[in-house]
Amino acid sequence: MEKTYDVIGIGCCAFDIVAEVQRYPDPDEKVGVPGIRTQGGGLVATALVAVARLGGRCAYIGPLGDDYFAQFCVDDFEREGVDTHLIRRVPGSSVVTAIIVACPQAGSRMILATAADNPVAVASDVSEEAVRRARVLHVDNFQPAAALEGARIARSLGIPVTMDLEGAGRGVEDILAFGDYVIVPLAFARRRYAADAPADGARALYDEIAPQGGKAAVVTAGVGGSFAVWAGGSLRQPAYKAPVVDTTGCGDVVHGAFALGLARGWDLERIMPYASAVAALKCRELGGRAGIPTEDEVREFLSCAEPIT
Repeated sequence: MEKTYDVIGIGCCAFDIVAEVQRYPDPDEKVGVPGIRTQGGGLVATALVAVARLGGRCAYIGPLGDDYFAQFCVDDFEREGVDTHLIRRVPGSSVVTAIIVACPQAGSRMILATAADNPVAVASDVSEEAVRRARVLHVDNFQPAAALEGARIARSLGIPVTMDLEGAGRGVEDILAFGDYVIVPLAFARRRYAADAPADGARALYDEIAPQGGKAAVVTAGVGGSFAVWAGGSLRQPAYKAPVVDTTGCGDVVHGAFALGLARGWDLERIMPYASAVAALKCRELGGRAGIPTEDEVREFLSCAEPIT
């Protein structure tokens, strides 16, 4: 069957309300902000937008509601070139909604999110025919039943599964068994393996997934860069110097760039700096998506990028 998509994604899609502050306000304090923006968000959804911005073909699988917030997310996918025909619309429902407060001076952000009105993805949302059309499947653990079904199908078809895992529960134990390329933040590795360094976390993660068919483990650590371990070796990838307005979405775009690199047949030595560059450039704009670069911008940036040492 012809590969219609470089990447298909199953996981979190969100509506983000984003504000920038000079400092985080005190309790009961009212502060002015330069502006408030609305953007699409969510782990897998933002990863797919990164794939599309970088020139890849991609689609989102999952249920979304029919209110204003959900329609905004669908429209944003279509503006960005993410295929929406596999989305199931659920009347009377919404979408994950988040309020993000970014503080450039602190190089950090706060996220307040609710999934109270978000429809739940089920295994029947995922078909073998759809997965078969992808070069890579990307999942998170926000919609575990659908992610697990997709990962099982992909593994049976020999299609690589990239995985973005956060927190505990939400099907992590079941989903992890089907991850080929598992990329997690250092906080995940600390909780799961008591690992304080990305290298230790990546090695522990690889030791867990390799016996189950996993091919590589990556732990990301923001300005501390990332560390990858696979059967052929390991690699420390530094973060790159870039102006930072907002770090929201950095991990998501790393996953998107990584999945696209796999779809293009690249090895990890090429994928890791590419994904790091995409994350660095994303930081230049407020919100998780505004700063996602194009392929030309990444190529130009990598020609003169300076690593953070």
